[in-house]
Amino acid sequence: MNADNPVNVMKYVITLVLIIFMVTPALMADEPFVNWRAGYYVMHPDNWYHVPYRTVNIFLTSQEVRVDEFDYDAVLAMEADKPFFEVPYIFLSHAPTGKPTQAQIDSVLTKISRDYGRKVVHSTLRQDRNFNLNQPIYDEEIQAVAVKSRVTSEHADKMLLDITRFHDSGVVFMICYSPKEMYKEARPVFLDIMNSFSTDDLEKVAPRDSFQVVDLSERELEEYDESQFPDPEDKPAGINVQRYIFGFLLLIIIFGLLRLFVFKKKKQD
Repeated sequence: MNADNPVNVMKYVITLVLIIFMVTPALMADEPFVNWRAGYYVMHPDNWYHVPYRTVNIFLTSQEVRVDEFDYDAVLAMEADKPFFEVPYIFLSHAPTGKPTQAQIDSVLTKISRDYGRKVVHSTLRQDRNFNLNQPIYDEEIQAVAVKSRVTSEHADKMLLDITRFHDSGVVFMICYSPKEMYKEARPVFLDIMNSFSTDDLEKVAPRDSFQVVDLSERELEEYDESQFPDPEDKPAGINVQRYIFGFLLLIIIFGLLRLFVFKKKKQD
């Protein structure tokens, strides 16, 4: 094979590009959040993170929500240089009721329909699903119902996607909030996370450093001080080291290929 031939050089370029496309998904793959206490996991994008319980508890207290009355599992949020409640985030919680019967599911759907004043529509909850305001949609295949509403106050204007998913051990609730201006981009992420829900093979998907015993003490809030509440400048944006390494290596490869191509072309001329 003649390496001086531009055709061969382009073959090398195409091969390297294909390798890059094959490696990229592994580096940019979704990450699992495993809830050992409730026995389930969900997958979230690598630019989302598990918000520390203390941060969430301080926020709830500031909103006059009693932490001991709201037994949430976790909060997942998009990484940003601002507090989690100013970007898209999800409250996860569960009710270990055992496998719901169809009659119980129908009863919940009836209540949701009554609460929102709209008949439940039976359809799919795929990533591309759009929602009308206050219109519940039930996906019978995955046994999940979702409804979009709007939450406004003097200081906030948010969209709420309230998801209830039934499974063999009970019910999981995913309360998804997003600033109105960010909802269009957040909606498919909310639905992807919801669709990733599973109770199978937790050990296989759990990170090596995942704790199988939930430390409930870290969820307690003692001596609450409002000054401890994180301001935007106090919380640095999340950094994905793999992403930066990959970008750096990709630039090196591209630069090297360009130099090789120019060199071969000059040599032929």
